[in-house]
Amino acid sequence: MTPTPPAITPAANWQIDLLRKALDGQGLTTMTERQAAIESAIGRPVESLRAMTNDEAIRALSELGGSSSARSSAASAWDERDEDTWIDRL
Repeated sequence: MTPTPPAITPAANWQIDLLRKALDGQGLTTMTERQAAIESAIGRPVESLRAMTNDEAIRALSELGGSSSARSSAASAWDERDEDTWIDRL
């Protein structure tokens, strides 16, 4: 008996939503830019975000969400303060 290949799970709706937010956070607005970023992250051509597998979505989120521009846009004035506050001195 031959082993059955593992089932391919499509990307979940919440992953697609997070990917769209990550692409927005990268400042990628055109379809061409967004598609190139996704294809670079997962290593294969895709027609749409819904054509990705769960594993590919995780890989893309990891790469797109881990960039310095995404982190810097999420930084607050609190994170970027120069001086210690009373709470830092406790």
